[in-house]
Amino acid sequence: MKHRVIIAAALIVLGGAAANFLRFVRPEPDRDPAFSEIPYQTGAYRGEERRFDEAAYEVLQADTTTLRLYRDTTGTPLWLFVGYFRSQEYGSQIHSPRQCLPGGGWRIGEIEPYRLAFDGGFEKNVNRLIISDGDHRQLMLYWFETRGGSLRSEFALKWDLMKNSLLLRPSDAAFIRLNLPMPPGGDVDAATRQAIAWLEAFYPSVEKALPFAN
Repeated sequence: MKHRVIIAAALIVLGGAAANFLRFVRPEPDRDPAFSEIPYQTGAYRGEERRFDEAAYEVLQADTTTLRLYRDTTGTPLWLFVGYFRSQEYGSQIHSPRQCLPGGGWRIGEIEPYRLAFDGGFEKNVNRLIISDGDHRQLMLYWFETRGGSLRSEFALKWDLMKNSLLLRPSDAAFIRLNLPMPPGGDVDAATRQAIAWLEAFYPSVEKALPFAN
């Protein structure tokens, strides 16, 4: 019994020491994101930089962001938002659209895991949502990027944060979101194909711009 008490006490001390160490030892990313490497023009797409209102950035608490409005030759708009967080903290992680959208007046009508399939066999798991505000409907695709790769769920993001902390790796992460306005009665799959076409043209540069790429 005495040995068990000693072992238990030792484990508690070691656990406390490890937690304290991880709290103050925070490896820094080796570089910042370079959103300027994401082109404004590629093929049929032309884009421009936009901004949310300042209150939105205060809520987001991202270190670096880019908000782009792209249009193709038909004038179809597509919004890209990328928010980079240099260091995630427990209790103040990336805000999930599942919580933020209702607070902004948007109603989530549909949400599902979705696997994007690109030419060449490349795939990416994302969240696909149909959101609405009155008569306005949009298709939204979102996911997270970390040093562990692409993540779809908020739970996976929390696990990734814990794992990177234990391995003494930077805990930076990025939130990526695409929005396409949909006309009344618009087809979800058709809008998804438009999003995939945009990603095939631009995603390699988005990935390169983030500090996770080799």
